[in-house]
Amino acid sequence: MLRRFLIGFIILFLGFSVLPQAQKAEASTITKKQLIIVNKKINKLAFYENGKLVKTYSVATGRTSKLTPEGTFYIREKIKNRPYYKHNIPGGDPRNPLGKRWMGLSKQENGGYPYGIHGNANESSIGKYISGGCIRMHNNEVIELFSKVNIGAKVVITTSNKSFNQLAAPYFKNIDIKAPALPVVNTVGDNVKNVSGKTEKGATVTVKIGTKKYTAKPANSKGLFSVTIPMQKAGNKLYVSAKDKAGNVSSTRTVIVKDKTAPVVSGVSNNGKYNKNVTISFKEGKATLDQKSVKTKIVVKAEGKHTFVLTDAAGNKTTVVFTIDKTAPVVSGVSNNALYNKDVTVSFNEGTATLDGKVIKTKAIVKAEGKHTVVVKDALGNKRTVVFTIDKTAPVVSEVSNTTYDKDVTITFNEGTATLNGAPVTSGKIVSENGDYTLVVTDAAGNKTTVVFTIKKVVPMPV
Repeated sequence: MLRRFLIGFIILFLGFSVLPQAQKAEASTITKKQLIIVNKKINKLAFYENGKLVKTYSVATGRTSKLTPEGTFYIREKIKNRPYYKHNIPGGDPRNPLGKRWMGLSKQENGGYPYGIHGNANESSIGKYISGGCIRMHNNEVIELFSKVNIGAKVVITTSNKSFNQLAAPYFKNIDIKAPALPVVNTVGDNVKNVSGKTEKGATVTVKIGTKKYTAKPANSKGLFSVTIPMQKAGNKLYVSAKDKAGNVSSTRTVIVKDKTAPVVSGVSNNGKYNKNVTISFKEGKATLDQKSVKTKIVVKAEGKHTFVLTDAAGNKTTVVFTIDKTAPVVSGVSNNALYNKDVTVSFNEGTATLDGKVIKTKAIVKAEGKHTVVVKDALGNKRTVVFTIDKTAPVVSEVSNTTYDKDVTITFNEGTATLNGAPVTSGKIVSENGDYTLVVTDAAGNKTTVVFTIKKVVPMPV
């Protein structure tokens, strides 16, 4: 009998010595008040310690809602690299579906196999409903949780729409379960890329647009927040909520994007200047030109400063102030096609100018004889061209000079008109009578040549 007892004891001892290192205790061994909550609704696990949310993790749960049991349990054991006995896979083996850590639950009946929180052999399974009943975690995260959780820690498994804080509140006195007030949101226009407003200090605001969510850094000490979003169309709906530091989420405010885009005006630009008629067009709204109602494709001809205001159905306004100037610059000192017999001074009231292709300034003095071209252009391209001639050379008179002749003379000149003793005379005129003569020749520029001569023929004496 003694021999059988000793043999049985040795076998039992050897059996325990080859099992993986494990820690076991009852719930009464808790040294810190710890709580694990698994919410199958969102496949998340939250770890609390002394009423404070330490961290949340993504998990995988049962393929069906019944496979992962719901209720209140506790951590019964902690094992590193637990073997998968069902298929004889050693602990630490990459094929082991239990991963690198095992935290067994007090809920044990699972067709002869215990329930637990453990690692995995397929990282892509986390977040899915895929297990046979256990709660799977990412291996690096289960190692982290394993290092913090004490044997005996309470585990609550549920399917709920409540926040983790709301689920944890019955177990701690200091849990904040008060959701932030509904965020105050400033008007969101279709011309901006952000949602701003006011919420609880430190709360994080989320803006949901369709299936996408946008968040920003927590609200500042005054509760002010700003979330960057893509540009939206007028009429789109945004759903705005706030989450406080404790994880409580406010109700959702629905915000409709307003039409804040000013109507488009084409044909003229604000502060534009034009040297011709302009046609103003628009596709929406009502318009005024210089406070008078107008329709699209209005042609503006009048020179001067104009104000065009277009207002759409939402009250957005576009104001365009423009100027029409079709008047060419004024040139003084010379006239077009004019002749001058002296130096001239060219002046102009605006713009830039050239004289015979060379840049000049106003009050330029022109001395050179010949044909000249002045071109003055203002800022809008209006142009004034003046062509003039300077001729300071007096007409040339030939065949007669300031002297006395005793014979007939022929009056010849190269240009202009002439008078002889005040009477008109033409070039080639023969003067034969005795007498005193004054010849005045004037060219087109007003240059004059005067010749005074005498004809005194000697009459022969009779023989």
